[in-house]
Amino acid sequence: MRWQVKCLFDSVKGIFPFQDQMRRLKRRVVRYRPDPQNDESTIRQGLEQIACVASAIELRSAVILEIGSGWQPMIPILYSLAGARRIIMTDLTRLCDTYTFQGALESLRSNQALIADRLHLQGPEIEGILTWNAGETIEESFKRLRITYMAPCDLRRTGLPPGSLDVVVSRAVLEHIPPGTIREIFSEMRRILRPGGVMYHLIDNSDHWEHGDKSISKVNFLQFSEPLFRWASLNGQNYQNRLRHPEYARCLEEAGFGIVREDRVMDEASLRILPSLRLARRFAGFSHEDLATITSVYVARKRAE
Repeated sequence: MRWQVKCLFDSVKGIFPFQDQMRRLKRRVVRYRPDPQNDESTIRQGLEQIACVASAIELRSAVILEIGSGWQPMIPILYSLAGARRIIMTDLTRLCDTYTFQGALESLRSNQALIADRLHLQGPEIEGILTWNAGETIEESFKRLRITYMAPCDLRRTGLPPGSLDVVVSRAVLEHIPPGTIREIFSEMRRILRPGGVMYHLIDNSDHWEHGDKSISKVNFLQFSEPLFRWASLNGQNYQNRLRHPEYARCLEEAGFGIVREDRVMDEASLRILPSLRLARRFAGFSHEDLATITSVYVARKRAE
């Protein structure tokens, strides 16, 4: 489907009230079906995230907060399997329900050999933890996995005590948050992280409309002015802030974090077309390498006061 058509369709959907109730009704009528390819990618990225975090902090005693856990909490469950003391899932709107949670367990079970290898666990041990107990509520499952779900949650004002977290993580979430809100969230994360606490963020900087419309490039959205591109976000779920790689680094540093690791993936096709692309004025001062960075990974540590 062309991205303009999908954008129009989603914008019309966004007009209707009671979106949460409609989603819950849909789950009762149509069984949630995991996407094996996407879920395997998420699991692999989650395992890479855990390895990176474990190299910076002791997981067994760690309290971890995930920004934007979404429909399927696969990464929080992976942290539970890895032995984290407590995992806090957060969402602005409650998304995870019994059906999507079961879908997450199903996808994790399908990849249990990979998980066992990366986390140095035994297959039967994983199988037991990831088996859905029909008599168990989702709240009981969370408790068994040492997970707390905070939703709705405004991450600018969590209400959590100062210094109560060891780690804050996110995967493909920050690009959907307005820049000013990101700065406020980072400030709050600094408050609730203990001294030396760590943040890990994987950010998808590509044009998300390209995910479903391969006729456009991964940097297609850089052509549009801010007022014009705002029309693509009439449905808030489609919002993309279009921040580029170095802008996230600046947000982290200004919030009081020192960057200890910074990785990026550049898209070669985007590098080739950028010289001929008519960019919006906002992006004129960036290097082509920064504009073509479609994936950013930051590991940052809370600096001393």
